[in-house]
Amino acid sequence: MMFSLYKVTLAALTALPMLMAAPSAMAQTATANILVVDTVKIQDQSSAAKSMQTQMQEFEKKLQTQAKTAEEKLKAEEVGLKQQQTLLAPEQFDVKRREFEAKVGEEQRKLQQSQQDMQAAVRNAQGALFKALEPILKDLMTERGANLMLDRRMVLTSSDNLDVTSVVIERLNKKLPAIKVVVGNKK
Repeated sequence: MMFSLYKVTLAALTALPMLMAAPSAMAQTATANILVVDTVKIQDQSSAAKSMQTQMQEFEKKLQTQAKTAEEKLKAEEVGLKQQQTLLAPEQFDVKRREFEAKVGEEQRKLQQSQQDMQAAVRNAQGALFKALEPILKDLMTERGANLMLDRRMVLTSSDNLDVTSVVIERLNKKLPAIKVVVGNKK
């Protein structure tokens, strides 16, 4: 039994230098070539993102105008209904009041639906932006021999030469100069 324990210990001591050298050898073969890209900057400064923002601002203005017009119409109708309250029988007034409340509810549903349509349109447009962006990022990684790309938000500090954001924006602007934002069922 002593002999087998001695053999195991001797084998372990013999292998120890090789095991200690293994991490450094592994580290030498697994070097990371990293690129950094600022996706927030891309979403702010690319031509496609700017076109998307402009379209959404126009839609929001249109939506606000529609909401204001509907609100003014409903307020005028409410004033008229209050004036009729003393002239109508209670049952008739209740019918008119319920009809008015139904109109208010319908206008609120329309507004909510328009907002949901706008949010869906933004998600779809952003999806198109990222779909166009993906091959650009992959091509840059291949060109620069990178095996890892990180978003600027995930990096505390890095060398400026690792940041490829301006190149990405330039290529994205050529590939996708604008995005058509489709709100609702309009296509």
